[in-house]
Amino acid sequence: MVKIITLLLLVTAFSRGETSQQEDMPHGEDFDMECEMCHSSQDWSVSAKKMTFNHDNVGFTLTGGHFSAQCQSCHESLVFNRIGTACTDCHTDIHKGELGFRCERCHTTQNWENRLEMFELHAQSSFPLTGIHALLDCQACHQSEQQRTFVNTSTECKSCHLTNYMQTLNPAHQSTGFSLNCENCHLADAASWKGAVWEHSIRFPLRGAHALLDCSDCHGGNLNTPLEIACFSCHETDYNRAQSPDHRAASFSTDCQACHSEDRWTPADFDHNLTNFPLTGAHKSADCQDCHTSGYSNIPSDCISCHEADYNNTSDPSHQAASFPRTCADCHTTSRWQPADFDHDGLYFPIYSGKHKGEWNTCADCHVISSDYSTFECITCHEHRQSKMDDKHKEVNGYSYDSASCYSCHPNGKEDD
Repeated sequence: MVKIITLLLLVTAFSRGETSQQEDMPHGEDFDMECEMCHSSQDWSVSAKKMTFNHDNVGFTLTGGHFSAQCQSCHESLVFNRIGTACTDCHTDIHKGELGFRCERCHTTQNWENRLEMFELHAQSSFPLTGIHALLDCQACHQSEQQRTFVNTSTECKSCHLTNYMQTLNPAHQSTGFSLNCENCHLADAASWKGAVWEHSIRFPLRGAHALLDCSDCHGGNLNTPLEIACFSCHETDYNRAQSPDHRAASFSTDCQACHSEDRWTPADFDHNLTNFPLTGAHKSADCQDCHTSGYSNIPSDCISCHEADYNNTSDPSHQAASFPRTCADCHTTSRWQPADFDHDGLYFPIYSGKHKGEWNTCADCHVISSDYSTFECITCHEHRQSKMDDKHKEVNGYSYDSASCYSCHPNGKEDD
């Protein structure tokens, strides 16, 4: 009986010892590492700095944020071999599996939001991130928790920018019927929402002053209403109000481009050279009304039609009294009205060259009859004695002591002519 009791006590003690040993090893039955690799022998504490346990040996190297994490952050149970190594075992997949289970495609242990790689992956989607989009946080477009499941997120501009569309007043997008396709005017790779680049119809490209106008200046309140491309359709009021010159009174053509350009409405750039009277010299700087006093049709192109008053008022010499020809261009040029460029030397007698150069002051010095410039006097200036001239020319056939005879023998004013 005593032997039986003794045996029972030994079995009980053995069982208690085994149970105590199991309770002292919380890391599982097959955990065979030495306790001092992690624990201090003084107070059983765990110090990461003094720990000699190498996590690499268990097939999961600690890098980045994992290296600085507390053991209990991942090992909620002290049975260390009861833990998964997939990212979703610790990190909740807010994408609900729609982006796959390879978290490392977008995330790293160094930085959970690895933006650069995420942008590169986004470039493989149907909406590459360019321009201002490349600087935005994901939540700027994927705003709610449900939207952060990213798949099937709309790529239409209006899905994010409808508020911008509704609030834009210059021009008013909604009231003027702008398209909701923002890319018609705004570039996805632009650095700013402002600065639209609307490609105007090739039937009427916007150039010069037109490129600076607001859409409503031409289209009014409805951009969908087709417009005429003829200048007059927009500029009829300008045509009717023009007074310098009066376009309506002068029956000007309504083809505005004949005189005006897209760069500026005034001054007009009418090419007078395309008419039968090209503008040269002083005519270039004259106002239109200086010549077109009675309109712009059937205007004579001869000089006297504009310069008759100049002709009549000239007294040195008196054109009217001397019956000068009314072909002004014989003596005058368009470069200047005075002085006249009458070719006295080439056509008649050298007074601007030779011996007579500088020997006279006015035309009347030789042309003593102001009403007849076909007559002239040589003798009044030279003051020859007739007796001396008669003796000197006694062997000259047809000699006569008068100015006309002098000129007939001396047409260049030289004694040996």
